[in-house]
Amino acid sequence: MNKEPLKYISTRGHQDKLDFKDVIFEGLAPDGGLYIPEKWPTLNDSILKTFPNKTYQEIAYDVISMFVDDSISNSDLRSIINSSYKNFRSQDITPVTKINEKEYLLELFHGPTYAFKDIAMQFISQLMRFYLLKTNKSINILAATSGDTGAAAIEGFKHIQSSKIFILHPYKKISEIQRKFMTTIDSENVFNIAIKGNFDECQIIIKKIFSDTKFKKSKNLTAVNSINWARIMCQIVYYFYAASRLDNIKNNILYSVPTGNFGDIFAGYIASKMGLKIGTLNIATNENDILTRTLTTGIHKTKDVIFTTSPSIDIQVSSNFERLLFDITKNPDFINSIMNDLSKNGEYTLPTEIISDISKSFSSYTVNQAEVESIIKKLFDKQKIIIDPHTAVGLASSRKCDDKHDLNVTLSTAHPVKFKDTISNIIDYNDKEIPKSVRSLFNKEEKLHIMENDIVMVQKFIEKNTI
Repeated sequence: MNKEPLKYISTRGHQDKLDFKDVIFEGLAPDGGLYIPEKWPTLNDSILKTFPNKTYQEIAYDVISMFVDDSISNSDLRSIINSSYKNFRSQDITPVTKINEKEYLLELFHGPTYAFKDIAMQFISQLMRFYLLKTNKSINILAATSGDTGAAAIEGFKHIQSSKIFILHPYKKISEIQRKFMTTIDSENVFNIAIKGNFDECQIIIKKIFSDTKFKKSKNLTAVNSINWARIMCQIVYYFYAASRLDNIKNNILYSVPTGNFGDIFAGYIASKMGLKIGTLNIATNENDILTRTLTTGIHKTKDVIFTTSPSIDIQVSSNFERLLFDITKNPDFINSIMNDLSKNGEYTLPTEIISDISKSFSSYTVNQAEVESIIKKLFDKQKIIIDPHTAVGLASSRKCDDKHDLNVTLSTAHPVKFKDTISNIIDYNDKEIPKSVRSLFNKEEKLHIMENDIVMVQKFIEKNTI
């Protein structure tokens, strides 16, 4: 554990510093900002050298313990971590698989809902349960999902009686299996809300509700989107794990991350701040390429969302990009200014020096639909490896990067079964490969509430059904 526990501050600078337990339940800061540690802890070389001989759970303890405080003991933290990963289908939790001598996939989809969101959400549900039992309190969880966060959150919290969970998703804009993972859960504490709009509009509703401080406090609301610090914290772990399973001599590794809300790739940036040697973090975008355009032009400008076969990254408002900009500038006044510009005008412009600083750690390349289909087909035809469309975006984008890296690691964020209809149109995807637990979803009744894109309607529904 840290000798000097970290405090957490808002990117917009107007709130008191929080302890670890408080920041986990707070989610979005009352000033509209995102919480971030006051400083980055570091892991020394002697610890890092032990990682190749440690399990995922042991590495998770070493990383996560750097961010927590005395509100949780060492033994309780180890117990929570072990409980969080007991239902994963791979003993390695996030195995690294080889494509060729230079390319690898970091498989993040071996959790209960077959997507990378399980890695954080299984931990968060156990962590919150620990604190709720300790204090005899209850919470109401609110989140928006572009496909996978909702399922992972519901799976994590469905049996925690001291919680109710409300998940917003864009109506008819996620895959059928993504939806069924959420809507077929038979639990009285789960509420699925389908909003007639896109993910960004779902997320705006969430942020507006959380900005109503009185309502938030009266209903004990907390968030489990990647605006919640714990989500980012858990995702840092698998960057250290992946590096420990690859050639330690080759430190110039490119990590290519299919990126929507910027949380998954920001975790890699933190890992580098903590001492992990990373060559480049590649922001892999589909046609919704706001971050690629930002790095190329310095202009961060939203456009209408284009709906693709990689729906989890069909996003124009990448919330966690704010965390990166704050870490680079250390200037909450600047963050407030550009976020006001984004809210009012749908765009802001970054100075050349900030783009230059970002480019020291990041690259970004866009992948279109034809390229997604091509790489899925080629990988299957040549090596019988099946990847989902998001992983295809990551892999195809990595191949556009320069050739200076020793290894390219693409984060494989979802099991292909979650997008079987898309993949079946590209390759011969045998139904026998569909896991039994997924096939059973099609025989279950779905429960969801379809609503207009109306914050008042959503807030009234939440108020009526909270604990």
